[in-house]
Amino acid sequence: MPTSTDLPKPTSFHQIFTYRSQDLPDHTWFYYPEPANAAHYRSLTFKDTDLLLDHLAAQYAELLPKADNNTVSKTAPECIPHPPLVVATLGSNNVQLLLTGVATQRLQHAYLHISPLNSDAGIMSLLKTVDAKVLIADDVFYERAASLAAQVEGVHIVRMIEFDPVDELKKDLKTFAYDKTRDEGDDCSLIFHTSGTSSSAPKPIWHANKTFLQGPQVFLSKITLTTGLMYHGMGGAVALMAAHMAGAMALPLAKDCNHRTLPEILKSLKALPDTERLVLHPILAEAIMDTYGKNNSPELDYLRNLASIEVGGGKLSTEVAHGLRALGINVVSSRADREKTMIGSTEVGIFPLRNEPTEEHWDSFVSTNDYHCKWEHIEGDQYELLINDPPVCALNIGVPKGGVYHTNDVFEEYPSKSGKYIYVGRRDQMLIHSMGLNTNPVPWENALRPLEEIEECQLVGHGRRGPLLLVELNWNKAENEAKARANIWRAVEEYNDTVMAWSKVQHPEAMVILPRGSHLERSDKETVKRGVNIKKFQQEIDQGYANWDRAAPLAKA
Repeated sequence: MPTSTDLPKPTSFHQIFTYRSQDLPDHTWFYYPEPANAAHYRSLTFKDTDLLLDHLAAQYAELLPKADNNTVSKTAPECIPHPPLVVATLGSNNVQLLLTGVATQRLQHAYLHISPLNSDAGIMSLLKTVDAKVLIADDVFYERAASLAAQVEGVHIVRMIEFDPVDELKKDLKTFAYDKTRDEGDDCSLIFHTSGTSSSAPKPIWHANKTFLQGPQVFLSKITLTTGLMYHGMGGAVALMAAHMAGAMALPLAKDCNHRTLPEILKSLKALPDTERLVLHPILAEAIMDTYGKNNSPELDYLRNLASIEVGGGKLSTEVAHGLRALGINVVSSRADREKTMIGSTEVGIFPLRNEPTEEHWDSFVSTNDYHCKWEHIEGDQYELLINDPPVCALNIGVPKGGVYHTNDVFEEYPSKSGKYIYVGRRDQMLIHSMGLNTNPVPWENALRPLEEIEECQLVGHGRRGPLLLVELNWNKAENEAKARANIWRAVEEYNDTVMAWSKVQHPEAMVILPRGSHLERSDKETVKRGVNIKKFQQEIDQGYANWDRAAPLAKA
């Protein structure tokens, strides 16, 4: 049997486990809840994982079609030297998804973990866009997956091989022969997808193996507990990075792996006292503040002992972030190590930014590399972040060496000319009004959401005379609609004083209260689905602008 010194450094994800099974065979790198009731942890070493990958690869080799001219993707980016057969998965078990994906890579295929939160139309769009020929589904989603596969020509439906990893290791495992020394760095074996928050069509993001293996090292050697799921970068990418760096990753002790609660997260931290960092979504950080922060509960000690709580997948309010930091909890926006913090993008690896909190903005960033980090002026103090000659980039982005990648992310320099920037939203979310001037809806919405009368709100106005505010009332807090409208309008007038003239909500008729029972749709990242809501409430939007035009004709405005 070869030793680690006989093997080259890994050039793909599955090779990480080949290499580490010889280099650090007994190192525990993965913790997951035991399957019966998630009462305690089970764990996998590098050697265990490598054996299970062989075991799965041997079985899937008999179940999946062979990669040939008829099955490899016809839509793979041209820069991929060997277009892969694309294997999509639809599953509910995080551990099984992880092992299944990496096992298909051992077969020289590319895998795409699809979020089951996508609509059926969104899933079929993804299958067609990547020209997937296989859809592997577990028992929970098999019926749905079979129905979808039947509607997409050429897609084979395969039932996922399911087992508890620790229990399976007690059995006689199958072996699988493959070339352990093959250079797979330029091959594509992983496809992420966007959330599709503004439409039903999430978009694939193709990655070469070396995109992650040669990118910045993000996680250290101790345990990272993440609430992210395997089809999301906060889960799948964290697992691969932890393995690559010979670190460790843990999933929460949650009975439902898709819905984690605060008590379950705290239970996990108690069970794994060596945990160094916690990765979670903003909504859970806000719940920490609401549940434990107001009373300074003793449970906070488990959070104070962490090197960091890293928030990703959405924007955390400055009020909550400062509140947690005041309680001695080091909440940051995606830490990279003890000295540097960065925010990430599935398209371009890690942004060349470092988190430097200020009194006004906990998520204030500064550039870490003036060669890679460039700022394109939009208006006022707002800039789009550009990355010059990105060190790693998604294969379908197509940025040549020495070229510039437009992130589409808008930052505001605050204070002006300080070199400190705060993220304010996506450039494609900008509302370009009929007079050609821009309004960023995100700061507006963030300013109004804390009002107790507001359940959700969305600013619209692309191609229109100016912004119009859609409001979903929190009917449990609103005594009556007229009083709630008056309170919200006072807050609107206050915020109007902070924005440019064309970005003001200019008239009470430009604020539309949605009927009781109507809901603004939100994504799994807890952001409003802009495109979906505009279509859903097109009649209310049109009526709002008509009322505004009657009350204040544009010629007089």
